[in-house]
Amino acid sequence: ITGTSSGIGKGCAEFFLKKGHEVYGFDKNAATIVQPGYTHFCLDIRNKDSYPELPPVDILINNAGMSVDGTVETLALEQWEKIFALNVTSIFLMSKYILPLMRKNGYGRIVNIGSTAGTVGAWGLHAYSATKGAVIQLSKSMAAEYAKENILVNCVCPGGTLTPLMEGIGGLDEFAKLFPIGRLGQPEEIARVIVFLASDEASFTVGSTVMVDGGFTCV
Repeated sequence: ITGTSSGIGKGCAEFFLKKGHEVYGFDKNAATIVQPGYTHFCLDIRNKDSYPELPPVDILINNAGMSVDGTVETLALEQWEKIFALNVTSIFLMSKYILPLMRKNGYGRIVNIGSTAGTVGAWGLHAYSATKGAVIQLSKSMAAEYAKENILVNCVCPGGTLTPLMEGIGGLDEFAKLFPIGRLGQPEEIARVIVFLASDEASFTVGSTVMVDGGFTCV
């Protein structure tokens, strides 16, 4: 799981640990989970040369990401390239790294984390929206490619979720009013759906874009 130091990634790691999985966490920040079965790798997933050797892996959750405010007029090229490197290129690199490990077992589940911003327009988030649209399309192409090998790929698109990144933004009470459910999500609510898609209970779910957004995109 990438991005396990907080938010959705941490919630996913804790869920998998509860289910008895051995979990490898990848994050540039120090570990915030200290439990049996959890191994933390403090590294930059944009740097393919820093990846450790792992045994065969069954599940990959590409969760790490960032956001940056700005439009095509106001964003600097460096900002555009930085967000694409983490939100999209890291998924490419992690998948390239993990897929051969899954193939050894003839089994794999990959869940990429998109966003509602990848499916509808988002004011002032041009780069972020572009990256999440790319994640959705990459997920579909990967799903079509690898399903025949019993490696199933899906994409989860959270709506506004109370992660540390979101909590640093003002005006959340007004933002929550845009959601038919009347509130923002909790990381655990997103994690439960991710864990389901990574399980054998979702054995016929391939290439889906699953909205977990409190109804945000249905209005």
